[in-house]
Amino acid sequence: MKKLYSLFFSICLISLSAQSIMESGIDSDSKSTQEVSAPQEKEIISANSEIQTRPISLLQGVYTLGLETKIASSTSFLFDIGAGKSLFDNSELFTGMVGLRYYLGPYGDRISGSFLSFRHRSRWYTVPPSNILGEEGDDYGANTNFMFGWKGVFGPTEKLSVTFEGGVGRQTWLGSTALLPTWAITLGFRF
Repeated sequence: MKKLYSLFFSICLISLSAQSIMESGIDSDSKSTQEVSAPQEKEIISANSEIQTRPISLLQGVYTLGLETKIASSTSFLFDIGAGKSLFDNSELFTGMVGLRYYLGPYGDRISGSFLSFRHRSRWYTVPPSNILGEEGDDYGANTNFMFGWKGVFGPTEKLSVTFEGGVGRQTWLGSTALLPTWAITLGFRF
């Protein structure tokens, strides 16, 4: 799984570098044929989708891969799956998440800037986590969250994104349910 994940990110970064090189060559050719006095405007890239991962989950031993795709003006659909062995409690799990984001402000059509999100994540444990007393927990956990966040787009071709979000959610873990604060960091590659 680690090799597949490393291969995926290598391909993304190589394609980003190749695209940057190609675009810089095209820009220099087109500049020589244009008038010198004509002003150049930066082209706004409007990506409709992006592939994402969650680095905090990766640090915990759970590999995730997701997709965010624009479904309407300023609105996107989120989908995420993951699997792994938690480094905290040695539980083994499969996880899936679905959600919606509504972008606020002038960059909403570009699925970037400030947003509100509503999402649900389910976790199915093949080896359930244990509590402090060593008692084995349930084989299912979930969280349903309402969050506020911000997504920035970076890079010479504006294909890379980073998202920070925080909020509150109903968390179920080890058979208990509570309303708790929650947060997430997401890295993405836009296409």
